[in-house]
Amino acid sequence: MRSGLIASPIVFSVLPIVGLWLEIPLAAFVVGAVLVPILEWLTTGAERRGPSMPAWGPLLPRLILVWVVVQLLMLMRVASDLSWPTVLMLGLSMGYVSGGIGITLSHELGHRWNKFDQTISRMFLATLGYGHYIIEHNRGHHRTAAIEGDAASARRDETLWEFLPRYYRGVFVGAVHLSRQTSGWWNEAYFWTAASLVSICTVAAIGGAKPFIFWLVTTFVALFLVGAVEYIEHWGLRRRVTEQGVERIGPQHSWDSPSWISEALLFNLPRHAAHHTFPSLPCDALKRSEQAPQMPTGYAGMIWLAMLPRAYLRVMTPRLPA
Repeated sequence: MRSGLIASPIVFSVLPIVGLWLEIPLAAFVVGAVLVPILEWLTTGAERRGPSMPAWGPLLPRLILVWVVVQLLMLMRVASDLSWPTVLMLGLSMGYVSGGIGITLSHELGHRWNKFDQTISRMFLATLGYGHYIIEHNRGHHRTAAIEGDAASARRDETLWEFLPRYYRGVFVGAVHLSRQTSGWWNEAYFWTAASLVSICTVAAIGGAKPFIFWLVTTFVALFLVGAVEYIEHWGLRRRVTEQGVERIGPQHSWDSPSWISEALLFNLPRHAAHHTFPSLPCDALKRSEQAPQMPTGYAGMIWLAMLPRAYLRVMTPRLPA
């Protein structure tokens, strides 16, 4: 069972190119958007006695992230030879892998101290025009999570569709501001944004319309997924602010998902309360928190629920801490 859990993100990460070879370019999208939410729902109630998570170690996340980058470049290379429907379907699939696996691992490696991990994290994010994310996430969000004004902490009265524009703008503005504070004349946020623009303009100029549209669809889906995940992770939760200052962050300020399917695919990201309490811990070391408010299903299913604001409020409001 443990070896199967280790293999699950590996299998998912190769689905775009395998799907293209098998002439099923939507394979990864169907698995991520349809099959995984169904499996999460079917195992609801069994999560707490689900299998223990494997230890991925320091090397496997690096290898998978490098593979996601290589696969993205390979598919951009062949996109000009594909039909337009195939390009669009392949973009949806690669978007799910880039958002679900790629950005999750970039987040994981971006928290590590060594320069190699931080560099490959930012390089992958830059391929999606999101290289500034780690700057704001590490230096900003981890200080201000569940505080009013934090770009990645959704308000109780805020729908997903209201949250997303505020989130994307807030992450970029926050990254620029934090870069100015720590880097003087050198602005890391601008650098990674410029790197993204130069690379994609080069692809469009050399490869033509199909590689560019493939990249555009991939990026749109991936960034939608990361925004939706940020929405569900802190929705409606706030730290108390008193005359003595802001309440210290605790497990009650992040939503956990007990779905072992989500944990296996997303390298324990659903153990989000532990991540905020101990942000330097690797994904292998994160534990489930009994004190954190609990989502009713896994991340893939929660994204669908968040897309339906009335249903989301009806399900999630009773679960808010008193």
